[in-house]
Amino acid sequence: TRVESDEEAIEYVGAYCQLYREDALYLERTAPWIDRVGLSFVTEQLVDDEANRKALHARFLVSQLKTQNDPWKERAEGAQSHQFEVITQ
Repeated sequence: TRVESDEEAIEYVGAYCQLYREDALYLERTAPWIDRVGLSFVTEQLVDDEANRKALHARFLVSQLKTQNDPWKERAEGAQSHQFEVITQ
């Protein structure tokens, strides 16, 4: 499937992650999961069913509200910038 925008690509990725989170067995990695359920199952859930894809993506976004941290945000805002100052005597 070809997507039309970055936002649509992000929606597909988020929906895929959520589908995997909801459907995979505990500790089952993505490749064995797809082998077990079949690529056609994933296609049906994400490509053929737009409403389901959007719902999966929405649930993924909710799941990330408390857990998703940007590891570079503090540095970009100047935290620990003193590490890069010239030492003078």
